[in-house]
Amino acid sequence: MNLRNCLRCRSTACGADQLPAVQINDLRIEGGVLRFADNLRDTTAADADKPKRVSLALQDIELFVKDFALQKPKRIPVRLQGQFAQGGMLAFDGTLQLLPTVALESSVSIDELALPQVEPYLRQFADVRLNSGTLTLSGQIHTDAQQPLAFQGCGGIDALSISEGLNDETLIGWRSLQTEQLDLRLKERQIETDSIAVKGLSGRVIIHKDQTSNFGQLVAKPQADAENNDNAARTHDTDEEIAPFRFVIESIELTDGALRFADYSLALPFSTSIHTLSGAISTLSSTSTEPAQVKLEGTVAEFGLAHVDGAVHAWHPMRQTNLHLRFRNLKVPKYSPYTVNFSGRKIAGGTMDLDLDYTVKDKQLDGQNNLVLHHLKLGEKMASSDAMDLPLDLAIALLEDSDGVIELSLPVTGNVGDPEFEFNKVIRNSLGNAITSVIKAPFSFLASLVGADSKDLGQIEFPQGRTSLLPPQRERIAKLREALNQRPALILELAGPFSRTFDGPYLQREKAIEVLRQGLAELGREVADPSLTTQANQGIVEAMFTAYYPQADLEAVQARFTKKQNASSDGAGLDALAYRNHLAERVIAAQSITDVDLEAIANARASVARDALVQPNTDVGIAADRVRLLGPKEVDSVDGERIAIEVGITTD
Repeated sequence: MNLRNCLRCRSTACGADQLPAVQINDLRIEGGVLRFADNLRDTTAADADKPKRVSLALQDIELFVKDFALQKPKRIPVRLQGQFAQGGMLAFDGTLQLLPTVALESSVSIDELALPQVEPYLRQFADVRLNSGTLTLSGQIHTDAQQPLAFQGCGGIDALSISEGLNDETLIGWRSLQTEQLDLRLKERQIETDSIAVKGLSGRVIIHKDQTSNFGQLVAKPQADAENNDNAARTHDTDEEIAPFRFVIESIELTDGALRFADYSLALPFSTSIHTLSGAISTLSSTSTEPAQVKLEGTVAEFGLAHVDGAVHAWHPMRQTNLHLRFRNLKVPKYSPYTVNFSGRKIAGGTMDLDLDYTVKDKQLDGQNNLVLHHLKLGEKMASSDAMDLPLDLAIALLEDSDGVIELSLPVTGNVGDPEFEFNKVIRNSLGNAITSVIKAPFSFLASLVGADSKDLGQIEFPQGRTSLLPPQRERIAKLREALNQRPALILELAGPFSRTFDGPYLQREKAIEVLRQGLAELGREVADPSLTTQANQGIVEAMFTAYYPQADLEAVQARFTKKQNASSDGAGLDALAYRNHLAERVIAAQSITDVDLEAIANARASVARDALVQPNTDVGIAADRVRLLGPKEVDSVDGERIAIEVGITTD
């Protein structure tokens, strides 16, 4: 310490209530050390009452004071610089006024202050570890009786790394954060900044199953007595509630960031890492109702893309939020561990696009999630008590188009302020309903692809005893074939139907006509479609009748259909048509229809339907191995004039 002409004291002039008249013309301190210790209660520790000691030391101090006067109300030039023991430099150059009140006006700079030394103060608010980081500030500082503290200047934090209390993985950090204008006014309780440039942002955002976040769980919970004491102190000091700090951030510019995001509360849990994240967030103001505009873009894994745009009210997100999150070309197998809870299956292959639209206004959520899967392949089954019992292979085959694409729309609505609202349940139900509706009514879904009648597309109808397709059925099969060409993984199963009561009479008639045809052929008469009731064939039909009914008297049968011509005539006449119809009916009834006959017609129907679907030698048919013929199926009863194949649908 050097003192030149430093001390002049007229002690006789000093009264009991006066300070001594002290004047120092030139004061210089070199190599000084200033130590500071603070015993804090660590609210995040298991033993919160055990104090956490904070020790700071400013060393290699150089202090210069000129024209110091204790009693005179004057501004005293002061220069100070020193080095923090754990890293960082402090420089101060300005004026200090002691009387009538303390006032300070100075330029100040802090160069690369090591932030870990102030970690105990951060732990008052959050259970985190401040691993690294340096603070740099440069600007003007001002304080007086009206303004406790004001600072205007620029600043930044470099190489920041903050991790969870017991976890070494970075929670949040960055390479550099800079702003060219920082304005702090303690009296107004306000902080304003120019645009903040953040380079190399890194962080983890985790939403747990109970919808709590990793950030939310870090908030320290002070003991009740401390809160009561603080409240009592505030009540004692002032009747007015202390106003919260107001924040205005002009904008945030992000460059080359990386973010890990995982949401385990979803029915289809989602997790991904985003790198080369860049973009901007517009003005953030805690006092304005205007939300901040968000526009971010980044790369997911090697070839994926993430894009976020929209608006969010940073301080009241449940009041006003409108965000659109787009993820493109995500490799689905990476997320297998998170799909098991929903599907009970691993994912073996495929890529995924996600469009997540969320609008929240006054706590009312209105969202629309669009999921697009490309060439999805399911893997092995995994045990999961929460998995939905759904035939996912069939669902995928129905939903996946000829390009291997699946599109699903999942609406999400509800009051997020309602204690009964469960976001994961809403998503799960929405996804489950979308899949279930397709599985329960597969032909309705297929019909919607080609504009067909959803009620009929799963049935192929045949007339009584016949195996030919009528024109309306050919059109129906054409529509079904068109839909199947859009869903190449689907396989149809056809079981030809038959009914003894429905098909039997027709087959009996056909058999009787075939016998007639053979009889005519023996007589040298080739008739393509002979009739059992024509006069020309009466003799052969009579022979058939007597063969089937040898005990019957043909003359007696004729007598039943013979009557007098009129009342005045003794002659009698034969009603030949009625007679021949009777013979035909008895001949038809005599035909024996076996199970083999009925099954043959059933199999023929299935074959005809298959051939119409396959359409060999054309470019409109489906592959032959996509239509399987099953065994014939007996139908107990038939309503109406048609018997139908109930088309089955499967994937293997």
